Amino acid sequence: MNIALHHFSLVSAIVQEGTLTRAAEKLHLTQSALSHQLKELEKELDIPVFNRQGKKLQLTNEGARFLKSAQKILSELTVLESDMHHFKNGETGTLKIITQCYTAYHWLPGIIKNYKKISPGIDIHIVSAATYLPLEYLVKGELDIAIIRNKMNNPAIQYEPLFQDQLFVIVSNDHPLARKRSIKISDFEGEELFFAYNDPATGSVPVIENLLKHNQVNPRHIHRIHYTDAIIELVNANLGITVLADWIVQPYLETKNIRAIKMPPEVAKRTWYAATCRQTPAINNFLECLKQHFSDMRLAIDENEMVLTGQALRPMLVA
Repeated sequence: MNIALHHFSLVSAIVQEGTLTRAAEKLHLTQSALSHQLKELEKELDIPVFNRQGKKLQLTNEGARFLKSAQKILSELTVLESDMHHFKNGETGTLKIITQCYTAYHWLPGIIKNYKKISPGIDIHIVSAATYLPLEYLVKGELDIAIIRNKMNNPAIQYEPLFQDQLFVIVSNDHPLARKRSIKISDFEGEELFFAYNDPATGSVPVIENLLKHNQVNPRHIHRIHYTDAIIELVNANLGITVLADWIVQPYLETKNIRAIKMPPEVAKRTWYAATCRQTPAINNFLECLKQHFSDMRLAIDENEMVLTGQALRPMLVA
């Protein structure tokens, strides 16, 4: 059957208004045009939809069946139109996010709490599969926002600076290195090292590994682990050491038997960005919440470094 949307609206309007004249007015058509569309529909169906009784039209049994479907379709279209309006204005939908390399999301609940005040109808979804290839997922449309530190030269991607972090060596309080106030690259010699997993497909090599190679320092083993929590637990058990950023390790310092020790000066601060490929109200609102949160976080970390003389971040984080 070659039935168009206006045929459903036509039958519904005639039933509601009772006459062709009033139905035509409701649909902003001439009566002649409306009559033509009705004849067109009945010809396509090869059955009468209405019985004519003077100026009034009475649904046939077949017409009543057609109206039943028309009401469902028109109702669903109304809901669809409303949903599309809400999506367009960032009022409903799902926002897909990820953080490059790290699997710790202790910072996310606070952001979501603030974001829900602006966009209560948006659900936040962490696309864990994109942790190690965030920009590739972003370009493919499988991600809305990626918090990254390694840029890709692609004109489709926009980068918004968020904050800078600093790497620290994380050790158990029972580890011999815990007595040191600063760590040299040579201190990694013979150590069990736990690093966040990096997908080889990215082509990126962690800065610490570059320094180890350049200085011909040989750890006992380098273990690449997918989960930040697992790395922390291994270090907490004094089975090895790791290197993590200040904003990632900060909450663990308060609950674990670990401390963070400052890295050599050649380990520079790193800039993190929010990467996106499109602009929508939902994405823009989340970006604002991200920038505010990480600005406050950076300020709090810097203040702790200044207040705790000779220390950084927390009493268990050694300068």
